[in-house]
Amino acid sequence: MRFGEWLGGQVRNYARNYVWNRTTLSAVLIASPAILSSIATFAISNSLDRRSARFTEERDGITRDLGALDGQVKSFETLQLGRGALLLVLNGSQADMQYKYLLDRLFRLNAKQAVRRMAVIVHPQDWQGRMAPYDALVDQEYSDANTVHAIQAMEDAMVQEAGARLTALQLRHNIVTGRIAKIDSLKAQITAVLASLTSALTIVIFFVTTNKKSAPPPAAAPADKPQRPASVRKRAADGRQL
Repeated sequence: MRFGEWLGGQVRNYARNYVWNRTTLSAVLIASPAILSSIATFAISNSLDRRSARFTEERDGITRDLGALDGQVKSFETLQLGRGALLLVLNGSQADMQYKYLLDRLFRLNAKQAVRRMAVIVHPQDWQGRMAPYDALVDQEYSDANTVHAIQAMEDAMVQEAGARLTALQLRHNIVTGRIAKIDSLKAQITAVLASLTSALTIVIFFVTTNKKSAPPPAAAPADKPQRPASVRKRAADGRQL
């Protein structure tokens, strides 16, 4: 016999006796629910995690826009309050109108950066076109009420658009946050259900594989009656003849 054939036979015998036998098959059957549950959990969790990641990225972007826009609106409103307070002081002191217009322009130049950032967030595509008329009015040296009213109307319109944008962003933020919460809840529920099914199937398979009825033992053959000695049989026959 060749060594290769002998080695192949030894390997087959070893695999048949110690690797792939009835005990191994029972172990694989018992472990199969856990294996299938792990694969299903991984696949479902991976799909849900990808969806959750997209919504999380969107939520983070909305949060950044909310913080930036809200900060610029508050900064602009603070400058507006300061400008109004100083103008009231100048009106009370009966200052010259030239100083009032100069103060008004100074505050609006300081507020222009906040207005520009609001325009970038609210109108990211055409913010430069929307800011061009405003910049043209603020950058010039004005000294008439009509120019002040025109600038104020532009600022009020921008603040209103920023407020509407804040409301829309907050609404979208709440919707996205709710979807992320639903995905996380669904993932937890699916994991719990798969774990319960795995436990139940494992118990059933273990019971079936370990509780097989063995074949009944063969019935014992009836014992032969002992034979009496020949002398005893002869005397019994003589007695029957008498």
